[in-house]
Amino acid sequence: MKSLNFMVQNEIPKSMNQDTATQSVSHSPILVEEPVLISNERDEIELVSQDNQRTWIKRTWKGIHWTVSGLFGIVSLVIVLAILAAIPIVNLLALGYLLQAEGEVARSGKLTQAFPMLNQARLIGGCLLGIFLCLLPLRYLGDFTSDAMLVDPNSGLTRFLQILTSLAAVGVFLHLLGALAAGGRLIRFFRPIKNVRTLISEFRSRTLFSDRSLAVSVFVRSFQLRKTFLLGFWGALGILMWTLIPTGLYAVADAPQGPQILITLAGGVLLTLVCSWVPVLQAGYACEERLSQYTQLKRARQLFRRTPLLWTLALLLGYAMSIVLYLFKIVAPPQDALWLLTTVFIAIIYPARIYIGWVYSRSSRKMDEPWRIWRWFWSLVSFAICGFYVFLLFFTRNIGANGKLVLFEQPLLLIPSPF
Repeated sequence: MKSLNFMVQNEIPKSMNQDTATQSVSHSPILVEEPVLISNERDEIELVSQDNQRTWIKRTWKGIHWTVSGLFGIVSLVIVLAILAAIPIVNLLALGYLLQAEGEVARSGKLTQAFPMLNQARLIGGCLLGIFLCLLPLRYLGDFTSDAMLVDPNSGLTRFLQILTSLAAVGVFLHLLGALAAGGRLIRFFRPIKNVRTLISEFRSRTLFSDRSLAVSVFVRSFQLRKTFLLGFWGALGILMWTLIPTGLYAVADAPQGPQILITLAGGVLLTLVCSWVPVLQAGYACEERLSQYTQLKRARQLFRRTPLLWTLALLLGYAMSIVLYLFKIVAPPQDALWLLTTVFIAIIYPARIYIGWVYSRSSRKMDEPWRIWRWFWSLVSFAICGFYVFLLFFTRNIGANGKLVLFEQPLLLIPSPF
């Protein structure tokens, strides 16, 4: 310190007194600014660490929200397709959507394209869940009122519950109407005050009815109902074009003897051949959306030769799941519970169709073919898989509720519905 003071005193004029020199030393940058710089560096480090922590929290929250939202959308999509598949004629929409999803994956080769109507299904699922949760308290209140009427219909408590139930029903109805008019998202069913403010604001600006009608119109057009229905209709027609005659021959015999058994054996061999290439043809139809793709047998064999292992796994996955689904056809469920069983069919068949679409995309992009021995080996394996599937299919008519008609249903290729 003495040497430092000596150096500073040599730099200042001699006319300055000792106090002035001491004051100059106290304001020297060597003694003051070094701790200030250290403090600033510490503050910057703390700010950077806080920003990193906030960024990590935001990313984690976004990841959780994206995962939950995606799973909710997939579950909603499966339920919506199950409801459609349980309705006659309308179930062609469900088949058309499955073909559309398979075609999207076949064209792009990306599994992220496997749910083309995920946002619409998420919105519908949110509406259904919100309506169910809002009606749940009203249902319990109605049960209390019914019990009170059975015990003492003329009591004051019973009359009070009747009035309360009526008012609650009107309030819930208005609340649901406001939530649906405000967008129909799930969060809207739990924010009634904000819904009222939004609707009042749009009503004052005279855009309420025009905006809502436009939103509903855009939402309905996004489903492309006509295109999806025709896609399912022509897709089912193409499958029946290949499977109807072999399946009819396969269903002739009622006993394991007599000349009918020869017809059944011939039908079984034909059906085995058809089952080995029809999934490839249907994937081409889903990709190109042209009925003529069902006649491109040479193209189907070419695609199989490029990736024989993947196609064999696709046939194994699809037909194994189909055999599992045939077990649900033993007893016909009640009509009001049919969509519950159809949900299982959609959830099982959907991954198989997506995988077939991915294999089709992989085969279309691959130009070279593997060794001939490798191709022949997997061709024999795939033929054996289809033959075993057709063999098990023969016994399903004995356990199915629809008898021989079960043979024509083909849940992997046609409408994934139990009945």
